[in-house]
Amino acid sequence: ENTGLQFQPPPKEQNYGATAARVRRGAAVPVSRSSPAKRHYLITAVLCYGNLINFMDWFIVPGILLDIQEYFELSDGEAGLLQTVFVLCYMLAAPIFGYLGDRYNRKIILGAGIFFWSGVTLGSSFINELYCWMFFLSRGLVGIGTASYSTIAPTIIADLFEEGKRTTMLSIFYIFIPVGSGLGYVLAASVANVTGDWHWAFRITPCMGGLALVLLILLVPHRTQRRTASHRALSISGMIRVAAEKPGVQRTAKTTWYQDVISLAKKCNFTCN
Repeated sequence: ENTGLQFQPPPKEQNYGATAARVRRGAAVPVSRSSPAKRHYLITAVLCYGNLINFMDWFIVPGILLDIQEYFELSDGEAGLLQTVFVLCYMLAAPIFGYLGDRYNRKIILGAGIFFWSGVTLGSSFINELYCWMFFLSRGLVGIGTASYSTIAPTIIADLFEEGKRTTMLSIFYIFIPVGSGLGYVLAASVANVTGDWHWAFRITPCMGGLALVLLILLVPHRTQRRTASHRALSISGMIRVAAEKPGVQRTAKTTWYQDVISLAKKCNFTCN
């Protein structure tokens, strides 16, 4: 039945003059959405600074070990236990913080770790010679605090960059391990020589740690987006194949802390390092 209405196709989109030229030129401009923002480099710089302080705290004691040994009247074996206690506590705490970092806010854990180990380091500078056991305890607590940073900070950097840049940024981050170790040794010995009191060596890095904490709060986001689908792992073990947004994406199942520790214990490069 003819109702008097005729179907008309929608008019084709037309561009005229300079507008059409701009559209054609705009379509040809490549836009890289994977290029890291400048803020990502700034966040990495903050985390590298924190890593520097982290390993400076590791080697304060070796730089002034003879002074500490004389002050607390320690034998050679007892003096060597100071670093042993530190490393053992660090090793035992690292898997725990790795587990927590996969499941809770990493920025809060990092901030709490910096505040904790800086506070303990500062407090250890006021321990009397009669309380030698407290000094040993403080070194163990510092090891626990630094473990939180060493295990979680690299994961934030890994989330900020794609695979090409990620290796470079992590390499820069880990460069500060030997740099911080050497600087901590030299700084501790130098401060003890200048002040004539080894206690002051334990009062420098807490001030630097306070600055790192402020920078962390101001510049590091609470959450960082995982850069790749295969990096969304919730744990280090229990790898399974499940249906994902894209075929072939490997994801992980949730596991307990005990299962993660067992998986780590089977890694020779972790247990022997």
